Amino acid sequence: MFTGACSYEAVCGELDRRRFITMGLDRTRRLLRLLGDPQRRFRSIQVVGTNGKGTAAVVAAGALEATGVVAGAYLSPHVNSYTERVLLGDGFISEEEFAQGVGEVIRLADRHGIPASQFELLTAGAMKLFADRGLEWAVLEAGLGARYDATSAGESELLVLTNVSLDHTQQLGETVEEIAREKLAPLTKGMVLLLGTADGRVVRIARELCERTGAELAGVCAESAGPEELAGYQRRSAALGLRAAELALGRKLAPDERARAIRVVRLLPARFEVRRCGGVPVVVDGGHNPAGIRAALAAVRERFCGRPLTVVFGVLQDKDIASMLDPLREGADSLYLVEPPSERAADPEWVGRTFDPRDSAGRPGRIERDVAAALRSAVSEAQVSGGVVLVTGSLYTCARAREVL
Repeated sequence: MFTGACSYEAVCGELDRRRFITMGLDRTRRLLRLLGDPQRRFRSIQVVGTNGKGTAAVVAAGALEATGVVAGAYLSPHVNSYTERVLLGDGFISEEEFAQGVGEVIRLADRHGIPASQFELLTAGAMKLFADRGLEWAVLEAGLGARYDATSAGESELLVLTNVSLDHTQQLGETVEEIAREKLAPLTKGMVLLLGTADGRVVRIARELCERTGAELAGVCAESAGPEELAGYQRRSAALGLRAAELALGRKLAPDERARAIRVVRLLPARFEVRRCGGVPVVVDGGHNPAGIRAALAAVRERFCGRPLTVVFGVLQDKDIASMLDPLREGADSLYLVEPPSERAADPEWVGRTFDPRDSAGRPGRIERDVAAALRSAVSEAQVSGGVVLVTGSLYTCARAREVL
């Protein structure tokens, strides 16, 4: 039982200790009832999908804020700080406010014997913080799927599906169709659904489920929005977030409102985050599935056309590693294999033996367990070649890289 002081460090320690996957909404709903159902004190948008959820969520919240609506976003996962989970206005929540709100939820769960997971505690805590702050709208980014995701207890009236590709197949299904059904499971009568993909398989299932449940399909958003310094995938997600805000508001956004909303994208860490080290551009991008890796490579080619690319790649063991490495055989001019700082990390030596990853010249990936050491070597190499470094494969890999950049 959590009985310590509600310091930020203590609350983070408790959350770390409760990092396990749970299925079902019972624990979250019990917590919300004990908190007085804070999710009913604001309106909400739930964002689901394989990739691009965070960008769509922060842009939707930013657009609502730009119109004078008090709004925020609940995001997952974080990269370096738990405060990255809660966006209020144009910035992340303070450590003190986070600790007070989430610490209260942990105490409540323990007092009533609710074995809630880290994500369930964070979700209930965010909803309490939103209600306490007097939010009018909250945007809730789902963690895993949607059918049993804690954010589905938020009783959202608008559901946004960014895209569907193969990830978390053990929990969600082994085909796009199966995964789409899991992500669209929250649909109920009266909800509005916005799609960010024109994939015929997904559109067909969306239409079927809307007809069955009485939800309304608002259409497909296939546009792009934002300045050229954003990656292509970010511009697509930003346009989806803008359209979601327009549906929530019931009107079009003005140009200045759109511009202000898109600026919020820069708050998100490890989403095509470009830094410099020793004069070398270092792109930190948390692509953690095959589609994410392909999108990151495409964005690097678009921004740094023709420059040699050195990739620092660290991945978790439960991912489709072979399919993530395939694009690097053509896209990486040099490849380092590292070990993310996570108990779920894939051993880079095992990755090398099992998948034989190679760069575009056919050379095997170089094994360097330490992310910081690999990054130093990659930067030194890029200084000579005039190239660029991409750190990718997992947000854990990116978190460590951000600490040393």
